[in-house]
Amino acid sequence: MNLTHKTLYFIFWLFLAYPIEVFSQKAILDLPAAIDSALQNNLGLRSAYQKLEATRAMVPMGFNLDKTQVFYRHDQNDIAENGFSNKVFGISQSLQFPTVYGKQRKVLEDLTMVEQQQYLLTQNQIIKEVSQTYYTILYLQKLEENYRFLDSLYQQFSIAADIRYEVGETNFLEKLTARSKMRELAVQLAQTSESKKQAYVRLEQLIQSGSEFVIPDQVLIPLPTINWNMESHPGIQFFQKSVNLKEDNVILEKQRLLPDLYGEFFRGTNTGPNARIYPGIQLGVSIPLWFGAQKAKINASKFELAQTNLAANNYTFQLSNRREQLEIELKKFQEAISFYTQEGQQLSMQLIAQGNQAYKSGEIDFFQYVLLIENSRNIEVDYLTNLQGYNMTVLEINYLINP
Repeated sequence: MNLTHKTLYFIFWLFLAYPIEVFSQKAILDLPAAIDSALQNNLGLRSAYQKLEATRAMVPMGFNLDKTQVFYRHDQNDIAENGFSNKVFGISQSLQFPTVYGKQRKVLEDLTMVEQQQYLLTQNQIIKEVSQTYYTILYLQKLEENYRFLDSLYQQFSIAADIRYEVGETNFLEKLTARSKMRELAVQLAQTSESKKQAYVRLEQLIQSGSEFVIPDQVLIPLPTINWNMESHPGIQFFQKSVNLKEDNVILEKQRLLPDLYGEFFRGTNTGPNARIYPGIQLGVSIPLWFGAQKAKINASKFELAQTNLAANNYTFQLSNRREQLEIELKKFQEAISFYTQEGQQLSMQLIAQGNQAYKSGEIDFFQYVLLIENSRNIEVDYLTNLQGYNMTVLEINYLINP
């Protein structure tokens, strides 16, 4: 076999051993890139933007004159000076009271502002979900590392327990305990791996990039909270713009009681001798004689305004109350994190160091050593779980939308 054949043989077995890890190239994705991708590609957000643009495009419809009428009229009773009847050509136009058009445009502009705030709310929701999913993947990666270590440790313990049982150095209970813990850790590891895969699918569902990516291992730290202003919150702004819309709509419905205006311009003539051209103009107003239907619309718009005001006040109250609840929940996780940073981390390291020393010196057996290592890892797992709860709560506060 020459060098070429050896090389091909090596590559063949390398491909069988590492079919994906070696030859596939996945993009490294950090959180800012994930958020940018979601803001650009997420179809739900793009749909919300198209709805905003459609609403904005309707603003010029505020000045919506009725169709202009062009007419021809021939009346045998319309006799000119030359004794022939006139044939009349003209144009007519009706329009609402001029102030109505300005208010219609204002209502449509208000509607655009409402849709713009709705778009910002949707954008905030996307950013929050991407951030929470991203940090969930980081958390599951750390959790998976701990479970993989414990799983490997208990596999060794189970093998050692089997050997010791066969030579009569331990009892059947220790053997069962070792196998039980090994199976328990294997299940936890498998569940964590599946949860991580599920989180990856969820992140792809949000960013919709269409390409494979991987999230690199990173140091997990507590995230900072953002002290956003209540008045500038997109949800508060949404309801404020909604109130403005309803107020302007009430004014618009009242202005519809104003008379419509009507104008007609025409000219008549005939084909007889000495025919002349007779120009004419007709102006008028349309006065509503029945107010019941329009008054009902006015009353309905007033009720809608009152309902929107109540909804806005309720949203403000619930938003403030929800943030207060989340800040209390944050303190609960903060206590656990503080314990880890002040005592737990050091205690975990001491358990490992003392366990290694005691096992090497023969003071404890392998079973006791494994329990010490597991206790040390459990401190780490508890910290990761509380840190995950803390960061999820922080992101909920920073992008709080639905109280």
